[in-house]
Amino acid sequence: MSSSERLLGIVKDVVLPVDVRTRYDVYFTDKRVAIVCLGRADRFESETLQPLSVMPSVFGVPPPMSSSVEKTQNLESIDEKIKDWSLDDILKLSKKSCFYTHDEIGEVKLICGHSPKFIILSKECESKFSPDEEQFKQLIEILTTVEPLTNKLWIAGKWNMLFDMGFMKPFCKFYEKGATK
Repeated sequence: MSSSERLLGIVKDVVLPVDVRTRYDVYFTDKRVAIVCLGRADRFESETLQPLSVMPSVFGVPPPMSSSVEKTQNLESIDEKIKDWSLDDILKLSKKSCFYTHDEIGEVKLICGHSPKFIILSKECESKFSPDEEQFKQLIEILTTVEPLTNKLWIAGKWNMLFDMGFMKPFCKFYEKGATK
């Protein structure tokens, strides 16, 4: 991040619907939204062994197995190493990383349903993510506080589910009075 850029929030380990095995962290600043590819997702691994390969063993030699504890420690050490880096340096970690300035963003969509969606739309590009419930909560909290994005935010989905989970509290003046249904 440049010295004039302020970090407003991070949502870690979000996945793309077409690439569920790769870890993406989404950084929100007062100037842009950065999508940083940090490698394989750790939440799809078992407690003891690396997930099975889609490719069969070559010449009867099984793929190497490693513990998820070791992988989690590696991810924690990566997070620890980059925590003091600038956002520009973090973006350089992978060619899959990118960013949108707030002016480039045309619309930000949050869709609540069986499989929640987080979509960033610009004139030239579209990024689609499949957040879990906790990440969806984080996105609601962050996106409702980033002033340049609040007027570009579009929320849809199962409204009863949104009310029951407390997601609509920032948007409904009657929520506090119990008129959620």
